[in-house]
Amino acid sequence: MLLGLAPVLAQVTSQVVVQAKSPVVLSPPAEAPTLILQNSIRLEEKISEIERKQSPLFISGKRIDARPDLDLVIEGGALLRKQGLTVKAQRIEYDQSRDTLKADGDVTINREGNLFQGTALNLQADSFQGRFLQPEYTLLKGGGHGKASEIEFIDQQRAIIRNATYTTCARLPGPSWLPEWVLKAASLQVNEEDDTILAKDIQLRFQDMPLLVAPSLTFPLSSTRQSGLLAPLIGLDTVSGIEVSSPYYWNIAPNRDATLTTTVMSKRGVAFDSEFRYLESDSQGQTRFNLMPNDPLRQQSRWGLSSQHAGGIETGSSVLGRLGVNVNLNRVSDENYWRDFPRAGLSLTQRLLPASGSLYWAQGDWSMMTQVLQFQTLQDISSPITPPYNRSPQVLAQYSKWDLNGFDVSLTADTTRFEADYSRIPGGTRTILRNGQRSFAAAQISRPWLQAWGFVIPKIQLHGTRYQLDTALANGQLETNRLLPTFSLDTGLVYERDASYFGRNLRQTLEPRAFFVRTPYKDQSLLPTYDSGATDFNLTTIYAENPYVGQDRIADNNLVTLGVSSRFFDATSGAELARFGFAQRYRFSDQLVRLPGELPVASGFSDILLGAGVRWDNRWTFDSTLQFDAQTHRTTRTTLSTRFNPTPYRVFNTAYRLTRDQSEQIDLGWQWPLRDFTFTNDQAAANAPVLAPGQGLGADRWYSVGRMNFSLKDRRMVDTLLGLEYDAGCWLGRVVYERLQSTTSTSRSRILFQLEFVGLARVGSSPLKTLRDNIPRYQYLREDLAPTSRFTSYD
Repeated sequence: MLLGLAPVLAQVTSQVVVQAKSPVVLSPPAEAPTLILQNSIRLEEKISEIERKQSPLFISGKRIDARPDLDLVIEGGALLRKQGLTVKAQRIEYDQSRDTLKADGDVTINREGNLFQGTALNLQADSFQGRFLQPEYTLLKGGGHGKASEIEFIDQQRAIIRNATYTTCARLPGPSWLPEWVLKAASLQVNEEDDTILAKDIQLRFQDMPLLVAPSLTFPLSSTRQSGLLAPLIGLDTVSGIEVSSPYYWNIAPNRDATLTTTVMSKRGVAFDSEFRYLESDSQGQTRFNLMPNDPLRQQSRWGLSSQHAGGIETGSSVLGRLGVNVNLNRVSDENYWRDFPRAGLSLTQRLLPASGSLYWAQGDWSMMTQVLQFQTLQDISSPITPPYNRSPQVLAQYSKWDLNGFDVSLTADTTRFEADYSRIPGGTRTILRNGQRSFAAAQISRPWLQAWGFVIPKIQLHGTRYQLDTALANGQLETNRLLPTFSLDTGLVYERDASYFGRNLRQTLEPRAFFVRTPYKDQSLLPTYDSGATDFNLTTIYAENPYVGQDRIADNNLVTLGVSSRFFDATSGAELARFGFAQRYRFSDQLVRLPGELPVASGFSDILLGAGVRWDNRWTFDSTLQFDAQTHRTTRTTLSTRFNPTPYRVFNTAYRLTRDQSEQIDLGWQWPLRDFTFTNDQAAANAPVLAPGQGLGADRWYSVGRMNFSLKDRRMVDTLLGLEYDAGCWLGRVVYERLQSTTSTSRSRILFQLEFVGLARVGSSPLKTLRDNIPRYQYLREDLAPTSRFTSYD
């Protein structure tokens, strides 16, 4: 028997129907009108208060005793259902006037995905206020479940669970089942509005052993950010000893947060770390500050500061255009900071720390920028560094116009004051200091002809530079000028054909390319080198007009570069499956302009560059580059890399890098389940179990993770990262050993151990960022990639 109470008539064929404020109908109408259903474009995740109050109330049971507008009693398989709420029991008493209900005997409540089961319930339906005795519960968010003596429902979003247990371990059949970890608490205060649970008088047990006792603990129901103390971090380091960190997270606003961490080290004392982040509509940035008031390692106070800001505003004015400010500040207390704090962040572990501030303006085709850039150089007596020149200040203006009657035009003007200090270089330097002012202007115009069959791009450039120096050059001059033109012609053809390899329909291209550049010679050996350096020689830069970056050296070039590439595309999807390239440069005359200490470049053929990249399917990736000296018949540089990634959580990376007479290294990185570290065939990999994204490959599984970098030239390990991860389903364990090479003679090691109780907290020292940074394609075993939905347990 089923009853429906609603503001409008609810009709169900061959069932008793009761309408509020209407007499009871004891038999169905003779002719029921056609029921018209209205389509909904989606199932609404959130239920509004209007929908909740106006929704019909449906009931069913073996026996129903009803007094319209007063009350009703449902017995035998009793069911009461309305929008967002379902109640099942052996007996339900419902008071229509007060919208209250009492339920007894095998009571089950499903409220928007949260499931409660117990013996007796008293509930005010609309406000969801009431008590539930001897319940078992399962929460939709977080997946936690447990038992309690009582649940007090405060309102739609809050509840108090008394004398409760909480775990995310899947329940197994049988009365002897015990979860692998369980949180016992005098009370759990559930607040779904801010997605938190406040536990009072807690005991955390792991493998039926007490692990943590505390007066209170707050943990999130979801991955949303919450203010509060985070789980402590514990680590072991060869320099710092035992490290115990206590981080506090402050969720200031949806677009701002801060983390404050206190770390106690057995060998070095106390350190304080802070991080502040913000993301505004027109700006973003972060600031990190590390402080160690007294470091016994160096007998001094240590600190590090790193701050970045990038922002701009659209003024809406045709004159002001867009205005912006950028700040990048990095400073540390002493020369040894990079060695003693190798994990303080990439920006603070380098030996050249930039600090810059810039203002920029842009409007249409015009832009302008002014900046100040200064470096802090951390010197080491075993490997001194020549400090780069500071820019105090730099003013840059640019104009760019594309497709101006078929021409591309650009103008650049720059004036910069360069200053450096060589007095702090250990052992001195032979490099001559040339502080001064450099101004240059560069103009270029090109006429691209671009067609489906290929392209032709002639280009003319004119560079004018003026130096005003504080100390005289070798010829006695304090001022000097340089004016150089450059002409280049870039041409290429594109041939295509249909092809078929290994049973796959492809589109293959053949793309020959010729590039000619001519720049006359002008002696630049006396000029300082403020910001110039040699570019990397590869299949991209071989087609550049100048082999140097910066403005202090413009090479005399009279050369032609010839190359050819071929690419293979999937005929259906258009995805690139493979590419192969070859290029070589021929100089008609020697290159006389070069950097100090650089070897001369003779006329004739350059080294041959070869490149290949293959991604035949989503599992295998192969990339290689080769620089080959045709005269000595030896490779100058080689890079080979492969990646095998058959399924999520299975990745194996290899790399080989050779730079002749400098370095030769092998690099391995992986994440792989130990149970099936090798596959007997590809079908086994395809049939391996894969759960929802971010949920690993299933419970009771070990994973091996690591990265090893070995120097064949020095015959020793450079950096090492080795670890194991265990996925038990409701908890994860990680142990990682990391060794970092600080200098050629010193290294630093640490052990990271962590227990992650899924849905509760992580305890230990987290290796997750280390693993993600060092192992390409590494995946966390637990990630909240998709929001929970009440329809996953819809009743």
